Amino acid sequence: MEPGIIIVPISKTVAKPGMRKGAKAEQAARTKARIADAVVTVLAEAGSSRLTHRLVAAAAGVSLAATTYHYATKHDMVADASKRLLDDYVRSFQRAARRQSRGGGAADLATFVTRLLTNAMGRHRRLALAWCEIILEAARSAEGHALADEWFGKLFEAWRDLAGVMYGGLSDDSIMSGIDTAIGLLFITLPLELTPDQLAAVFLRGGDPAHLWAPVPVEPLAGPAVQVRPTPKARETRARILQGAIDVLIAQGAGAVTYKAVAAESGLTIAAPAYHFGSIDGLLKAAEAEMFARSKDRYRDMATSAVGNGAPLDTLADLTAAVFVREVSQHGRAAIAIYSIGLESSRRVELRPAVWKVVADQAAAWKRRLEHLYPRVAPFDAMRMQAVFIGKQVRVLATGSQMAQLAQVRAAFRGEIAAASTSASD
Repeated sequence: MEPGIIIVPISKTVAKPGMRKGAKAEQAARTKARIADAVVTVLAEAGSSRLTHRLVAAAAGVSLAATTYHYATKHDMVADASKRLLDDYVRSFQRAARRQSRGGGAADLATFVTRLLTNAMGRHRRLALAWCEIILEAARSAEGHALADEWFGKLFEAWRDLAGVMYGGLSDDSIMSGIDTAIGLLFITLPLELTPDQLAAVFLRGGDPAHLWAPVPVEPLAGPAVQVRPTPKARETRARILQGAIDVLIAQGAGAVTYKAVAAESGLTIAAPAYHFGSIDGLLKAAEAEMFARSKDRYRDMATSAVGNGAPLDTLADLTAAVFVREVSQHGRAAIAIYSIGLESSRRVELRPAVWKVVADQAAAWKRRLEHLYPRVAPFDAMRMQAVFIGKQVRVLATGSQMAQLAQVRAAFRGEIAAASTSASD
């Protein structure tokens, strides 16, 4: 079992001799439900890359044979957990719509999203983390794309119904934009373990997330000091290890980054990663920083080569869409790997400041871009644009990067950027 992962086993249920056929079926259904719930727990506490039948059996308090009987493969476990989460989510939205129609719901969509994220930080944290793991895992296979397609189709229906009760209906583009923003905010805020007051201070009181959401610095765990001579050979070895870690991250996720896996990927001894990086946390931080630096270099290359032939708003929309399409079509796996490190920081708090640095850097870049258009940008607008970008990226990658989705992003980004003008004029 991985360090820091606490799986609480559930008591076993043993079939009694002579049990009726109907009773056996009921017991089998209860056992399967318990195993499915354990899958959610393992996804939340360990991550999708560590999900195994053995770990699920331990969490459910059943035999290994019971888990393989009900779920032959890892995909089967994830698919069933996904369906159960989806069913619960749709029911919760239906209840929200009924409350809204009776006058007992949120005042507007922003208030509703605030409640949604507050619940994700608190009583629904396990479910929210599991969902994020499922969606990132979906980006890695055609089977996963089918799961994500179902999720986003049902999400759209649920949000449309709720928007209909709140506003009498919104355009399809507005509804999808709301979904993307909420998902992006989930990936930003969930790893930070924000309090309800931190969320309300930004969403309801107009505070600046760059200051209010910054995590408290964490004292690193004691570990071996890394003192490697900066020789050409040492630099070359360090670069090989770093690339090996990135390759593992991209293929399997943050939970798969171990000394053994990275050593095998980079063709070095198992002692080399620890010698050069000190710890897995140190290696993950370095890998994230390197991937983010590469993405910034790609953006700078595109920004300096872009020629603005239209209004500043259209130029920024063109550039944002071009960056988005290239990142999704050519570097999507790297983006999923970065978000995987973000989720891992919910379990490894030592990673949190490094993860936040990436988020804050991106939000600061958006703030600079928006201020070229609107001198008085609201504090949250930059983070909102970053959330929209993340949410769209996760959705397109999880569902398989359909061309129709990519064709719509330019108009969607233009609308989101233009929305900042409303905030600036308030």
